[in-house]
Amino acid sequence: MEEGKEPISANKTNLFRVLPCRLLVFCLLFLGVGVGLSIISMYSVRFPMVQQLATKATSAVQPLFQDDGTTIGNFIRPPSNLMHNMNDTELLWRASFVPQIKDYPFKRVPKIAFMFLTKGPLPLAPLWDRFFKGHEELYSIYVHALPSYTAGYPPSSPFYGRQIPSQ
Repeated sequence: MEEGKEPISANKTNLFRVLPCRLLVFCLLFLGVGVGLSIISMYSVRFPMVQQLATKATSAVQPLFQDDGTTIGNFIRPPSNLMHNMNDTELLWRASFVPQIKDYPFKRVPKIAFMFLTKGPLPLAPLWDRFFKGHEELYSIYVHALPSYTAGYPPSSPFYGRQIPSQ
């Protein structure tokens, strides 16, 4: 050996060869687990037992409303009294109905919904009364206030009976 030069260690060169091999094995193992989980999830969706369990679960769902007759009018016209005892999940379920009928059996009138979020009395209520006067068929009004607030609108006001309960 020459003086001043250190011998190259055989362990150092083996370490550089082993590190990429371990990284490659780890990546292949990770890829294999990912592909395996994907195949299992696709198979479990098509497995008949899972479909039977899903049908049993959906058939146990009870309707939220006990209407004496379900007509199209129940779904297109807002109820005269907006007070209800549904929570937010039940309201979302009710609102998520998709109409199956493409053509409506009546002439549709476009409407705008106004929701007033307030803690107490509605600010500028007399001004809103004048704004809405004479156009009752073109809008729906909802007043969302705190549960402790009791509205005192006169029966001639468009806000009369339009308060929806807060949770």
